[in-house]
Amino acid sequence: MPDAFVARQPIFNPKLEVVGYELLFRGEGYVNDVAMIANPESATATVVLNALTELDLGRLVGTRTAWVNISREFVTGGLAHALPSDLVGLEIPETEQFDDEMLAALGELKQQGYKLALDDFRYRDGSEALLDLFDVVKLNINELGREQLKQLVERLKPYEGKLVAEKLSTQADHEFCVDAGCDLFQGYFFCRPAVACTRGIAANRLALLQVAAALNDPGVQLEQIEQLIVHDVALSFRLLRYVNSAFFGLRGDVRSIGQALALLGLENVKRWATLSVLASIDDKPTELTVTALIRARFCELAGGQLKIASPGELFTLGLFSVLDAMMDAPMVDVIASLPLATEMRDALVSRKGKRGLLLECVAGLETGEVNDLPAVVEGAGELYLEAMMWASSAAESLFTAAAPGSRAKSTPPPVSQPAPAPVSTAPVAPAPVSDPVATGHEPAAKRGPFARAFAKLFGWFGRRPSHEPA
Repeated sequence: MPDAFVARQPIFNPKLEVVGYELLFRGEGYVNDVAMIANPESATATVVLNALTELDLGRLVGTRTAWVNISREFVTGGLAHALPSDLVGLEIPETEQFDDEMLAALGELKQQGYKLALDDFRYRDGSEALLDLFDVVKLNINELGREQLKQLVERLKPYEGKLVAEKLSTQADHEFCVDAGCDLFQGYFFCRPAVACTRGIAANRLALLQVAAALNDPGVQLEQIEQLIVHDVALSFRLLRYVNSAFFGLRGDVRSIGQALALLGLENVKRWATLSVLASIDDKPTELTVTALIRARFCELAGGQLKIASPGELFTLGLFSVLDAMMDAPMVDVIASLPLATEMRDALVSRKGKRGLLLECVAGLETGEVNDLPAVVEGAGELYLEAMMWASSAAESLFTAAAPGSRAKSTPPPVSQPAPAPVSTAPVAPAPVSDPVATGHEPAAKRGPFARAFAKLFGWFGRRPSHEPA
């Protein structure tokens, strides 16, 4: 297991748009290891210190709410006020003691604009007195089971807040909770095929998969790549708009696929064209592409340690690890359509070999289930965090329509004109996550509210020793 890391779990609305993330903290010093820490109050504070002083929260969750689990001591001790109410939502387990002191502290937080969620709700005696305080009630389908969850949803109909069904691991779970009447949905169900059967891949998606297969043919030549993209107007437009976005930070407009190939290099164009193909698949949440990007970047970064394949191959490994969900077909059927090496096929279908362990590693990191994580990558938590931030920046450019006055054009640029003579034909790697020019974000050091949060928390520790009871 990594020493310490943060993951995020998406929360969807009924349109499968991400409206928030629950931040999951794991490893040494985090609340997952409360048994190792004598004072849970200090453990919760450590979470916040790590989240707000070491992370750029805006780059991690964007404009969406970041939900953080907190303890009773964190509420009654006043530490919650150190968190920015416009960025962070507070989750409190229903198992906490809700006495007069706790209720008064929660009421004060509510008045100050904090969003509150009651986690792992089970409806016990006195539950009615709590519900009015909370904006969100979370129902754990694994603990409740489907029938009890459905009964609770019916019982909570008079409640004005949102009902979140969490721990959804399959499409069937999601569909059940939609039908039951839940408002929001949390889990990695979107990474699973909607229909896992042998009916084959839908024709429209098969055509896209064939383009992805041709792009990733090891024997493909630069001229073939150019013609393949040029002859697909929608792909050409999407790719050129993406290349012209702030993410790449190129000087001047890229007006042709030939010019893009010259500036970015064959391997980079192949990967971003493949990404553009996958992102064009309809009826899939954008978070699925974001997940593919996180896995791709993580595998690429980890490859520097493992020396098991080229960075491009490992990027493709991560990118293709969600193809079954993209195509709504078993992975073995999807992979049969792609010109992949045996090692890649075994990793994607059966998680075999070192590449398979790498996929197991990143899958464990994204769900926070890290106790049995394969020890294959040193500093996996840091690499995963870097991959998340990089993917968020890349996805923002990929899915955001060109704004008026931006360099990305509102009509397809010409794609068949000859490319101008390039300044350099050396491949340009995608911009690293720390590059503020390429990502369009300020350096992580500029964290006004987070620095203030740290100061307040640090001052609290100075006034109150960690061994003092709450």
